[in-house]
Amino acid sequence: MTREILDNSFWTIQRQVVRNSYQITEHWSEIIKRFKNRIDDYYFTPLERIKDPNKLKGEGFSILTIQCALIEMFAAFKYGKIHKYNKNANDPNYTYRSADDCFTSFLHSETIFENHFYELQNGAKVLDRPFSASEFYNKVRCGLMHEARTKGVWIINAKKNYKGDETVFISVNTTNNKISIDRTILNRKLKEYFNHYLDSLSQDSVDGNNLRRLFARKLDHLYDIPSDVQNYDWWNDV
Repeated sequence: MTREILDNSFWTIQRQVVRNSYQITEHWSEIIKRFKNRIDDYYFTPLERIKDPNKLKGEGFSILTIQCALIEMFAAFKYGKIHKYNKNANDPNYTYRSADDCFTSFLHSETIFENHFYELQNGAKVLDRPFSASEFYNKVRCGLMHEARTKGVWIINAKKNYKGDETVFISVNTTNNKISIDRTILNRKLKEYFNHYLDSLSQDSVDGNNLRRLFARKLDHLYDIPSDVQNYDWWNDV
């Protein structure tokens, strides 16, 4: 039996069914389920094939490159942001020119990045503690995407064996003073985030409704469906 994923033809039909209605229904649930299948099949399952059998012979570069793409995609879907390289002053606020615009804010906000790119001190959030989100963006994300390498003191690491409950995926190697990213733990945390996002996307609540509105805008953009504010209010710039 063919696995059902969220593709162009399915969304083209379903967007008319759910148009301007964000209450959770069986239609929205099916859309979300197929979206999960799409991300699992296109990203997380291939990552597992690269990661295992864990030979530790350079596969970390491929893994972390894909993980950086996932981070940006997750951020854009949550915020309803659309990348536009030639963005100008008249473009909607939901467009962004630099990936840094939503990438670093995502690192500064999501729970999986707490104690990596921000800390809570006496109830207040302190950004870029212990590590800089902008430096991660520039030295890791941009280094991998544009030059197929990490830059500066940032390196990629992994171990042969894990207990399965590790949560810290960035640390300082005191031997060589390098900042080490454990791509295996990061992969586990990104899966954790994605499952949490899907749960939030499925909630029958005001927040769930808003997430589905932004999600629908991103799906339109994913399948090259142009903005249509008059008929689809998810294109409103709010």
